[in-house]
Amino acid sequence: MRTVKEKGIFSVLLAFLFLIGMLAGACQTNNKAHAADDFRLWRQNDERWGSYAIGGSTVRSSGCYITSIAMAAVASGAKDTESFDPGVFAKTLNDMKAFNQWGGLSAWGSVNKAIPEVSIATANLNFKSDTQSGKASEIKEYLDKGLYVICNVGGHWVYIDGIIGDDVYMADPAKDEILMFEAYDNKNITVFQAIKGKNPYKGFTPLEIPEKDTETSTVTSSITTTAAAALTTTTAVQTKAKTTTVTTTKAQTTPRPAVTTVTYKAGEYYCSDSVPVKVWSDIKAQKDAIASLSYGNVVRVLSVSGTVGEVKIGGRNGYVELTKLEYAGEPEEYEAGDVNNDGSFDTYDLALINEYLNSLGKLPEGISVLTTSEIAAADISGDGIVDNNDVLLYLMLICN
Repeated sequence: MRTVKEKGIFSVLLAFLFLIGMLAGACQTNNKAHAADDFRLWRQNDERWGSYAIGGSTVRSSGCYITSIAMAAVASGAKDTESFDPGVFAKTLNDMKAFNQWGGLSAWGSVNKAIPEVSIATANLNFKSDTQSGKASEIKEYLDKGLYVICNVGGHWVYIDGIIGDDVYMADPAKDEILMFEAYDNKNITVFQAIKGKNPYKGFTPLEIPEKDTETSTVTSSITTTAAAALTTTTAVQTKAKTTTVTTTKAQTTPRPAVTTVTYKAGEYYCSDSVPVKVWSDIKAQKDAIASLSYGNVVRVLSVSGTVGEVKIGGRNGYVELTKLEYAGEPEEYEAGDVNNDGSFDTYDLALINEYLNSLGKLPEGISVLTTSEIAAADISGDGIVDNNDVLLYLMLICN
């Protein structure tokens, strides 16, 4: 058993280590994107960068703002998807110590330092209008000036792709919906920012829609292309197994939905919505909520029926709507200590361990901030428990 003095020294050491983890400034920056893709399909919980630490948080938990700005950077021609993505942007800003402990930017000027051709042109602007049409007009005013716009939709930031009539089209770092006022409640859409890019905003272009593989339980849904009412084009959409062509015409006044297949199966899921997702004991009646999943929370789905997943929270069986969650992928075996599976032991991993330890006791059994693969990697001692002993062993790893 430790003495009082030992406990005091241990606590001070841990506090120091966690501070280092939150700053994450000693990590080397990876200045190469993983693959070229449509920037509007970037999601903050993408497995390529979702685990990257930003201050005391992660891109998955708090990266909507920088992901939206990264989209604007590419749209303006300041960056390309071959060498840039939210992960590259996050690491660049982290090396500059630009984030606070909650994962927010300490100063907007850091964006311009990281990408000289891009800058925040305005502070947060409150909408003057309470209506959808009024807010759409206010956004359009800034787009017409050649600026790019990101919008806060209730604590969550999205990139504005374009406007047709009263419809505001967005690229959302958290979900696939593209019509902002259909995906979010108008009353929660209160603030926006204008961004100056390398080249002026000139309108949005066709969005390539990836078709998901079909397995286990299959559900059909509609996804609308942003180009449908804007211009005539034929877009080839590449998938693993086949190519789908989506054609749109100038004569359309209403976007035409393209049918795609969405698959749900048992496994781990992230909460990918800024609005908390309820876990119900009776999902049909939507009553008796046994838990609420916040953005970035991980839950294990035991079985699937249509779009409903069965989970176990705090010893109770519950049910959740899977259309509001994001599949975390198949479990992988990570090297001990490499929590984000990027091939190195650094303060990014320490920040994730810190986030996990801070969540213990606050979240009910069955909900976590890490996947099972990440938790297993954080258990450096191999004793089946992630605790302060693993933090000390981790320190030995990164110091050697």
